[in-house]
Amino acid sequence: MSNRATSHPTGTVPDVLDALGDWQGGRRPLFRSLARAIAGAVERGAVPADARLPSERALAEALAVGRGTAVAAYGVLVADGLLERRRGSGTYVTVTDQPPLPHGREGSALVHRLVERSELSADLVDLSLSVLRDADGLPAATVGTADLVSVVPGTGYTPWGLASLRRAVASHITAWGLPTDEHQVVITTGAQQAISAAAACWIRPGDTVVVDDPTYPGALAAFTQAGARVVGTPMDDHGVVVEALETRLAARPALVYLQSTLHSPTGVTLGAGRRRRIAALMAASHVPLVEDLALADLAWRDSPPPIAAELPQGSVAVVGSLSKLFWGGLRVGFLRAPEPLALRFARIKATHDLGSSAVSQLFAQRLLCSDSARGLSRRRSQELQERCDALTGALRRHLPTWSWRRPSGGLSLWVRIPASSSEAFAQHALRHEVAVATPSALSPSDDHRDRLRLSFAGPPEELEEGVRRLAGAWAARA
Repeated sequence: MSNRATSHPTGTVPDVLDALGDWQGGRRPLFRSLARAIAGAVERGAVPADARLPSERALAEALAVGRGTAVAAYGVLVADGLLERRRGSGTYVTVTDQPPLPHGREGSALVHRLVERSELSADLVDLSLSVLRDADGLPAATVGTADLVSVVPGTGYTPWGLASLRRAVASHITAWGLPTDEHQVVITTGAQQAISAAAACWIRPGDTVVVDDPTYPGALAAFTQAGARVVGTPMDDHGVVVEALETRLAARPALVYLQSTLHSPTGVTLGAGRRRRIAALMAASHVPLVEDLALADLAWRDSPPPIAAELPQGSVAVVGSLSKLFWGGLRVGFLRAPEPLALRFARIKATHDLGSSAVSQLFAQRLLCSDSARGLSRRRSQELQERCDALTGALRRHLPTWSWRRPSGGLSLWVRIPASSSEAFAQHALRHEVAVATPSALSPSDDHRDRLRLSFAGPPEELEEGVRRLAGAWAARA
């Protein structure tokens, strides 16, 4: 038994829950799944060496499992030498030589699920990932080896992106109401890399970043990995509250991140008046803005021009994605900024990967420039409205006490459940083979404990089955 002093980091219940992620997705006994998840969190450094873990009772209550499951899991790890019980003090992580990763480097439970999909049950209905999975219906487009001869430069290393795609993207952004030329565009490997490049450009460890709250989990991950302190600004039914944003700006943050068209997860689109007020605040504060328009092409009705249109020479980076419109696996996004700033982004992009895949860029350019691309956007919009109707209809039938505000487009529904902790319910849901996105991955605050994000990106029959399983978990939660 250790005789060390008892001044140790404490693994609080929320910290440990976040580190575990979706630990119940496999087919092994529950206590072994929990032990494996704790061991993984320790080995990654997400739970630090010599940290005191929550008591078995507290952990069991938070995870919605029997206390015996937590006791058995701790017992396995004590036997393996990963944990130790100290009489009268609690259960601690043993000290190892493994250096911990800095806070935030492991990402959220949503990231863990992407990485560990091979460990999850094949029967899992995943309502947590708001990504288009079906590539059917795309315009006919091919890229052959002969096409690669036209790539300039011949190496295929293009930090800016291929000129032909940049021109097509510039026209696409101009159609949003933001005049753009190719010299203002940098092609990225998805919108996630675009956000990370903006973080690398403007954030230093210890800086404050203001985000809409709730927000896109990938943005939280990018800013946290850059060492930022992330502060949320509240939203109402019409988007970010301008007066609250003004208060946040008074503290001189390093960066503001907002989603103006089709906010994730709420599905709200900012009106023109609110956009103009935000633009005036940003111009007066001289704080850089990342305006995320990754979902803009999935709007069900016309949207006002971007905030950036009011700030033509401002420090504004517009983030977009062709993967949201065409297919998640395409992995082509972009940054749009005034030319001097775009040059900085191209240099940062070069340090990440020297340039996105030339083959993917050629394919994306042909999809975007095809005669049927506009028709595809309309079909996607109609299809997603029908899937949203399928999800909300299933919720009304099976979970009539749950509530939501219909989005104006996008891929997900922001649902309020009549429970004090959606995190605990999500653990019940996993045992019923259905995954949902919880507020811990979507917010820097603790203000949304009764919310879940449910994706309607999947086919209607899968949405129906997912809600049926959620209803079973809801009925069994007591």
